Amino acid sequence: MPGLSDVWQAHRAADDLSNSLASYYEEGAPNGQTQLTDAQQQFLVIQHDKLRQLLEALGVTPGP
Repeated sequence: MPGLSDVWQAHRAADDLSNSLASYYEEGAPNGQTQLTDAQQQFLVIQHDKLRQLLEALGVTPGP
């Protein structure tokens, strides 16, 4: 059974992903950027994969 440290790790991964998304928007929108750079997109993919793995370890899986 997953412990609270596993829950905390998933929370931190979700927070990191959320912060990256907000940062990319806040930095890009005022400068007229309309799309993510390749590097930004790849970093989000890495963060998403980490979060997905941590959630799966908690028994949280995608819906139907």
